[in-house]
Amino acid sequence: MVSNWIDLTEPVHVLRRLRREPPLRRKLAARLHLRPLSRVEAVWSQEQNPPIYWWDIPAVQSRWNKIISGDPTKNHYEYVAEKYLKGTGRLHGLSLGCGEGTKEVRWAETRVFTTIDAYDLSERRIQEARAAIQGSGYADVIRYHTGDAMRLSLDPGTCDVVLFEHSLHHMSPLEPFLIRVRELLKPGGLLIANEFVGPTRRQWTDRQIEVINGLLDVFPLRYKTTWGSRFARLPARRPSKLAMWLSDPSEAVQSSDILPLLRRHFDVVETRGYGGAILHLLFAGISHHFVDPDETARRLLDISFQVEDLLLECGSVQHDFALVVCRKAPH
Repeated sequence: MVSNWIDLTEPVHVLRRLRREPPLRRKLAARLHLRPLSRVEAVWSQEQNPPIYWWDIPAVQSRWNKIISGDPTKNHYEYVAEKYLKGTGRLHGLSLGCGEGTKEVRWAETRVFTTIDAYDLSERRIQEARAAIQGSGYADVIRYHTGDAMRLSLDPGTCDVVLFEHSLHHMSPLEPFLIRVRELLKPGGLLIANEFVGPTRRQWTDRQIEVINGLLDVFPLRYKTTWGSRFARLPARRPSKLAMWLSDPSEAVQSSDILPLLRRHFDVVETRGYGGAILHLLFAGISHHFVDPDETARRLLDISFQVEDLLLECGSVQHDFALVVCRKAPH
């Protein structure tokens, strides 16, 4: 292993995953022949995934809400809108890396934006987003565009709010990009990022891997089989940087730099870390067992939440996800 760029044991791990997860075989075969930017577009143009990620678990969503807003029923859209945006006038928002566009709808539902221009690299997702809002009442508020956020030519000083919903960790080189984003904002404008801010290229810490695999060991088999299979998911491991680049060259490309660079180029008004150092990877691939949990699944969720809370409290792990509200700093 050379700075974890190449892990000679990884082919064995990949072959085991391919054997256990047929959908992964199709995705990998479709991507490997593409150039880096095309691989990124292919990743974000794929079909909707089954509910196998931690964000698909209602109890996890309620946990985020409680940590961020203090109320398990109030999400970060409502929290930010009420605290920072209501009563500030007719706001123009810019969302970069909007994906399928559902998060822009949630922002539009807060009624604080007159317009939101949303951009994504995937033409397919943009077309789906446009179709989804027809007749919804938001077609005049949200304007979807196909475009690479890193290369957009937009007029400076024209945006009240720039939104990132789990897209900023795909941007690189990050510092010049954030400088450009700052230029797009009006004086006093806000950058709002709901983001993965954990280890760059998902180079999980030894402590994270140790705790996650320890918890998996106590999960009964029926709660850790992968979607559509009878096999248990494999233990957590640190992916090689080469594997990350081959899968999606943009994934977590500079994620650990996000918070330091936001502090450097903006006035950070508020940061709300909401965990994920354990839960994100622990429930990867098996979250479908916890979407509508039985009593045992509820107990496993509670135990997992308590473990992450304890590790965060004692500083053994750091928040891998955070809501960050930044203001354009005066020159």
